Amino acid sequence: MLMDIEPFSLVDYPGHIVATVFFGGCNFHCGYCHNPALVKFKEKSRTSPSKIMDLLKIRKGLLDGVCITGGEPLLSPELLPLLRKVKEFGHESDFKIKLDTNGSNLKKLQEAAPYLDYIAMDIKATPERYDELTCCKNGWGKVKRTIEWIKESGISYEFRTTVMPVWHTHEDLKTIRIFLGEGTNWILQQFRHPPGGVLDGKVYEAYPDSWLKEIGQKLNCQVRGLS
Repeated sequence: MLMDIEPFSLVDYPGHIVATVFFGGCNFHCGYCHNPALVKFKEKSRTSPSKIMDLLKIRKGLLDGVCITGGEPLLSPELLPLLRKVKEFGHESDFKIKLDTNGSNLKKLQEAAPYLDYIAMDIKATPERYDELTCCKNGWGKVKRTIEWIKESGISYEFRTTVMPVWHTHEDLKTIRIFLGEGTNWILQQFRHPPGGVLDGKVYEAYPDSWLKEIGQKLNCQVRGLS
């Protein structure tokens, strides 16, 4: 479900100024999720496709594009029509569309692909812990196919992992790096506990910035979210 729009962001699409569109609903239920309101959404939508297009027209020339995020946007039947409208709007300029996804629905991603300039996909954990973390049966089997497709798609992309002691050891991260391949664009993200709490209500610890920075260097990964 289309939920809301943030009219200005410098962080959601690397190197670009964008509006960020939020979709509610997610088939993964990761306990540490920062957006519980979008996973189990109960609020009414604060926007609509027409309101989004009106905003983009008003801000034409000020924005480089849009970031589509969630939740999991690929679950929504509203996504593809919105992508078509945004791409038509930006046809005469280099107006870009970035999609954030958990990678669990390759078919829907392939349908969206003609409209996308950038894909950011989360890689949650090592294969043997994927179902446990996501609370989704055959989670790894679904995302594995998507990872391989993205790498061959010709669309600019990043894979990213939010790193936490409870889910990731150094050896776990090495396993993910080996699977992805040395030249694959993989980003490690520092975990910061949000003020409003996470999906399962627990308190999670983060690794020290120094540890994560060192691991990033060893695994040839960019690291985000350091203090």
